[in-house]
Amino acid sequence: MNATIMPFSHPLYVMLKPVGAVCNLACDYCYYLEKSNLYKELPKHVMSEELLEKFIEQYMNSQTVPQVLFTWHGGETLMRPISFYKKVLELQKKYARGRTVDNCIQTNGTLLTDEWCEFFRENNWLVGVSIDGPQEFHDEYRRNRQGLPSFVKVMQGISLLKKHGVEWNGMAVVNDYNADYPLEFYHFFKELDCHYIQFAPIVERIFSHR
Repeated sequence: MNATIMPFSHPLYVMLKPVGAVCNLACDYCYYLEKSNLYKELPKHVMSEELLEKFIEQYMNSQTVPQVLFTWHGGETLMRPISFYKKVLELQKKYARGRTVDNCIQTNGTLLTDEWCEFFRENNWLVGVSIDGPQEFHDEYRRNRQGLPSFVKVMQGISLLKKHGVEWNGMAVVNDYNADYPLEFYHFFKELDCHYIQFAPIVERIFSHR
């Protein structure tokens, strides 16, 4: 959603949304899906490589600190191919001028594969996974566009991250369905061996995006 969960100590970071509001899920509480209405006449409104390079160049050139952090957010970030993020690394190296560059990425976890996890491990990316606790709580609101639950696929994605030794954190949305079960949340994330987690409170919606 709209929160980053990355425990870096960088003095400054930037959040980028390379897919805009494009997502393979349609969570009931998601406000960002509605942003696609701003681009009705531009069906291909994802970030182009031209814009990507211009942004990285300008952002890197504006920094005076030795470490720069890029946070990749969605929509669903993994709806861009790995080739897009390989291009990111090329451009960051091109404009780094000796500085250290770190990357973290937020995902709903359902599209993670061995290939993605190897990419993240090899390039030391920190991965944030959106998961709203145990299956009963998670599947209440986090479903795809066909109304099917997503918990099983998210857990498969987390298993892949752990298999490949990728550093990952959790982010859970606190809502009317799960707010009264803190112990269940604690034990669930402890069993997952999740070292860091951010809880993002939800607010009431006036209109549904479905």
